[in-house]
Amino acid sequence: MLFACCLMALTSCGDDAKTEVTVEDAQQAYNDLKGTYVGYVMDENVRTRVAMSIGQELTVRDLPVTPMLKKFYADKELAEALKTVKLDKYTAPAVTMVIAGNLVYVEMEPTDWAFTVTVDGKEHQVFALLSVLAVYNSTYKTLSMSIEVKELSCDGLIADLTQNRISYYIDNATKE
Repeated sequence: MLFACCLMALTSCGDDAKTEVTVEDAQQAYNDLKGTYVGYVMDENVRTRVAMSIGQELTVRDLPVTPMLKKFYADKELAEALKTVKLDKYTAPAVTMVIAGNLVYVEMEPTDWAFTVTVDGKEHQVFALLSVLAVYNSTYKTLSMSIEVKELSCDGLIADLTQNRISYYIDNATKE
């Protein structure tokens, strides 16, 4: 359970004074946070819907893969790869939860995400190591999320992410 694994990382900040959060406060924050949210990211200048569920783990569905595939394919190959993407949802366990006023920060353990594309009749395996930070605003009941691709490879070929990072930002996702 997210609450149980994160209880030791809880603090609350206000007016420059740090105070400990009670177990009841932490449980309430966790209960308020749990659920499925819908937000949007830009994929090649197209607003794309993304669904995220937070419970014991974070699950992200429909994350666009165009920026990742552009590291390996261009033109016709890219178009074919995008049409043939087979991916599962991305799931990662939480490692810390911090309460700061009306915000609840949840950091996920960096986790591999794998998916398959087909180009010229051959399947290719793409692996991405994603790092995720979710921020729940208890006042507005919205979830924002930052997702960064830390490592990326396709059939063993490693993409250079030092100069052109791949990251996603989902702002003010609302609960379904």
